[in-house]
Amino acid sequence: MYAAKAAGRNRVHVFHPDLRTAAERRATLAGELRDALVRDELVLHYQPVLHLASGRCTGVEALVRWQHPERGLLAPAEFLPIAETHDLMTPLSRWVLTAATRQIAAWRRQGLDTVVGVNISADQFAGGTLVDDVLSALAAAGVPPEQLVIELTETSVAEDPEGAARQMAELRRRGVEVSIDDFGSGFSSLGQLVTLPAGILKIDRSLVNYTEGHRDRAAAAIAAVVALGQACGIRSLAEGVETEGQLALAVELGCSFAQGFHISRPLPADAVPGWIAAQHASAVPAAVAH
Repeated sequence: MYAAKAAGRNRVHVFHPDLRTAAERRATLAGELRDALVRDELVLHYQPVLHLASGRCTGVEALVRWQHPERGLLAPAEFLPIAETHDLMTPLSRWVLTAATRQIAAWRRQGLDTVVGVNISADQFAGGTLVDDVLSALAAAGVPPEQLVIELTETSVAEDPEGAARQMAELRRRGVEVSIDDFGSGFSSLGQLVTLPAGILKIDRSLVNYTEGHRDRAAAAIAAVVALGQACGIRSLAEGVETEGQLALAVELGCSFAQGFHISRPLPADAVPGWIAAQHASAVPAAVAH
């Protein structure tokens, strides 16, 4: 059944022994992931975000990794689907919130004040505990709310726009910025976007990382999102920037921020202060550079 669902709607999948083996492997991994949350086997890496007007790194996005005792460092794609199917996304999101706010506090003690974006699961969002979870993490770490950005996917927001608006408005009232992630990859209505109190739109990498020969179409789509955001008082962030040309396009079309491998791959926490210091020493406004 799950194999058929994973293949898309209205599909039939015939059972074979490999499916049982895969299911057993997933169940084993789910149990290990539950233990990993207790044993602190998870780690956060941080991908820098570039402010295009100044050319300086003004924030980072926290990205979870699993330091598996036998399989080494696992990327999110290797365990997040397991977490989603075994009701582990909410505890995982809470762990990320706690770890990220503690890291903000540690960097502050080192003299580095930077904004950190944290991805929140649809389950935690739908459960209605998001505001309390965020405020509790901030209070426990002693971190000002202005240094945290909560990132919600377009599809999770679309499932309950009224509930989304209430929680997002409360977070922003408390000083926490809210970002809609992967914008352009889902099918939420523009009317919902107008009523949602978000401060940042993250333009999905599928638009930014355009294929050869599709630059004009990608530019038209990005320009539309940027203009829509500006009309609503929302800043835009181009994610998945992998080439100089894609960065130049983000600048040309008026994006406020950008992130991607062209700027920097995700970094371990202890490498972030040095990277930011070096980047600031050589920073040139992206609009001037291009």
